[in-house]
Amino acid sequence: MDGKAKGERERIWRGHLSARQKSGLSQAAYCRQHGLTQNDFSRWKREIARRDAQTAGPAAAFVPVRVTGLQTPGYPFELELRGGRVLRFDARADMTVLRSVLVSLGEERIGC
Repeated sequence: MDGKAKGERERIWRGHLSARQKSGLSQAAYCRQHGLTQNDFSRWKREIARRDAQTAGPAAAFVPVRVTGLQTPGYPFELELRGGRVLRFDARADMTVLRSVLVSLGEERIGC
């Protein structure tokens, strides 16, 4: 089977997975209604989940940000961490160093 045919099969099964979810039917009822075997449906469900997991990058972590007009003199950039810790940086802050600092403080889920 060539790549084009494989891509078409995946597209069809993605359609079935989406339609089944929107239908509200159980997997068994959806398969009966569409003439599909539950084994094929389950296999493609696992396969597509595996493929999606392989192509997905690390989940971005978002944290609440509050912008205020207050600044500490000489430090135009402040980062308040969980627990009330505050890091202050001047305009020359290196984002690579900032990431290392955050990881060492246990804030590794913050994307910067």
